[in-house]
Amino acid sequence: MTNEQYLTTSYFMCAALSAVLGTLVYFFLQRSFGKVLDATSGKRLSSVLKRLFPCGLLFPALLGFVSISYRGCERTTYEQILQSRKYLVEKNQEQISSVLLTILIAVLFWDVVLFFVLKYAPKRADESITGPSA
Repeated sequence: MTNEQYLTTSYFMCAALSAVLGTLVYFFLQRSFGKVLDATSGKRLSSVLKRLFPCGLLFPALLGFVSISYRGCERTTYEQILQSRKYLVEKNQEQISSVLLTILIAVLFWDVVLFFVLKYAPKRADESITGPSA
C-alpha cells in the first residue's frame, strides 16, 4: 500500500471511527439523560435538550476529527506530507486523540447542563429521579 493510499484509507477510517464513537457515547448515555430530564417539570426544556443531545455528542466528535491538519512547519505540500508513513500514522493518532478529547469535553458540558437543570428547574410533585414514590 502506497502512502497516498494509506492517507486516503486512514483518513476515511478515522472519520468513520469518530462518527461511531460519538454515536456509541450517545446511545450509552441516552437513557439516563432522558430519565434525569423527565424528573423535571419543564416539558419544553426537556424536549429541547433531548433533541440537542445527539448533536451535542456527534458534532464535537466530528469537530475533533477535522481539527487536525496534516500541514505543518516542515510539510506544506501534498508531496511532503506523503513522504513519511510515520508522519501519517502520527497524524492519525493525533486525530483519534482529538476525537476522544472533544467527546470528553462534550460529556462534561452535558453534565454541567444537567446540573443546572436539576438545580434550577422545579421538580415534579409526583415523581423524583429515582421513580414514583409508593
